[in-house]
Amino acid sequence: MVNTRKTSARVIKRINDMREQELRRSLLIAVIALAVMATLFVGYYVIDRYVRVGANSAPNTADTEMQQVENAVRDNPQAPDLRVALAQKYLDQSLYVKAIDQATQVLTAYPDREDAMMIAGKALTHASRPQEAIAQFEALAKARESTAKSLKDPTLEAAYYFLGQNYNATGQHDKALTALESALKIDLTDADALYQAGLAAQATKQYDKAVEYYNRATRLVPEFTEVYGGLIDTYTALNQPDNANMARGLQAYSVKDYQTALTLLEPAIKTLPTNAQVYFGLALTYEKLNRIQDAYRIIQSAEKLDPNHIGIQQALGRIEIAVNTKK
Repeated sequence: MVNTRKTSARVIKRINDMREQELRRSLLIAVIALAVMATLFVGYYVIDRYVRVGANSAPNTADTEMQQVENAVRDNPQAPDLRVALAQKYLDQSLYVKAIDQATQVLTAYPDREDAMMIAGKALTHASRPQEAIAQFEALAKARESTAKSLKDPTLEAAYYFLGQNYNATGQHDKALTALESALKIDLTDADALYQAGLAAQATKQYDKAVEYYNRATRLVPEFTEVYGGLIDTYTALNQPDNANMARGLQAYSVKDYQTALTLLEPAIKTLPTNAQVYFGLALTYEKLNRIQDAYRIIQSAEKLDPNHIGIQQALGRIEIAVNTKK
């Protein structure tokens, strides 16, 4: 449980302990990078063995590093670690067809290479080839399910997430929901998985479940614009116009249209007086408009309604500091 006492020391600790919410959506990418790091580390040792850079060479850029790895692969075409490293370089540079080709060559010779499956699956996803991506992530999930040493395995979570995303892309929403719920059992704080789960639930007309997933995502990422679009549609399907208007106001906040957000959220605290999300969004809007006293008053009301909401706690600490600074 979150301690809600608001001493200055605790406020500062909250701020220091929490990452900015805008970074949340990039966490999944970091998880995937960690998942393949062990194998790629070996690959880079191989690269270091074969790639020589002169003492007077200019500092490497992404292009020159990629060229060096390409040269190393040409010199040592049978080295799988080099090809995996090159596939990762291509993926990083959004050269998806080339990344797929290198990863596929590795998998042809070494079908159990999980790092190559991950790279191939991600590249296929980005290249809008979801059915082929599904095949890679199904194989990766099966492999990790049998070998993972921990129920919190990040590679398995990533495989489930991308399976869900690609199942959604191919209209297989029931399968998507199953995969995404498996991902969320591993990482409850994956906002992207929550969003995709909301899409799957919405597509299968499980509207209450969709609202739950969407709201959990916005608790983690208040600026998650796409989620508010899903909430607007879902609340409309549920014939809840007040909630739909609230979602429109939050969506306006997320795209920095603060005046529209204000117009929609100020009335919403009257029509939805017990909804902490309304107060949270309105407080953030006041903060952006430099109405710090109003923001402080509203964020305190939000905390009373939902004292365990991490985003509210973070905003409360930040706004409280701003108030004290102005005194």
